[in-house]
Amino acid sequence: MTRYLLSDTHFDDEEVLSYTGRPFASVAEMNRTLVENWNRVVESDDEVIFVGDFAEPSEPTTVRRWLGRLNGDITFVAGDHDSGVRRGYAVTTQSAFEFETGGHRFYCVHDPEAAPPDFDGWVVHGHHHDIRPETYPFIDPSARRVNVSVELLGYEPVAVSELVGYLDAGERLERRPPSGDSGA
Repeated sequence: MTRYLLSDTHFDDEEVLSYTGRPFASVAEMNRTLVENWNRVVESDDEVIFVGDFAEPSEPTTVRRWLGRLNGDITFVAGDHDSGVRRGYAVTTQSAFEFETGGHRFYCVHDPEAAPPDFDGWVVHGHHHDIRPETYPFIDPSARRVNVSVELLGYEPVAVSELVGYLDAGERLERRPPSGDSGA
């Protein structure tokens, strides 16, 4: 089993194409690419910690439809666009998720401003997409934050083991490097 991280897929959300740098000509192309990339990387027995903003609308039938197309067991941290998910019980959601691996502690929350100010590990978040990479890059060692918005990850989940390699290297990364370069 491999554990992955990802946020901000925004399945079926046409507006996300206008306020991010997503390279898709249509919502259909975006949806198709996101599902193909997810399933190419994630196996059925893997875990994905999804850190918010899954689909639009976030109603239970829409969410279940998309979940049925994706591999893996999903731990769902709700984002600001997931109100229907929380309200409709399409999946079990949580406001945050903590775990440790590779000598690092992680606090996963959609909006990094919602993380406890005294948390002494890495805050894993989404919410900011690729809109302000100077403030919210993929990896910010000085702020101890990791932005797992799909735009910064090449539109696919990132394995936690790969992420640990980047963290151990200690460098600031605006985007996830191309596959195969773990930073170590």
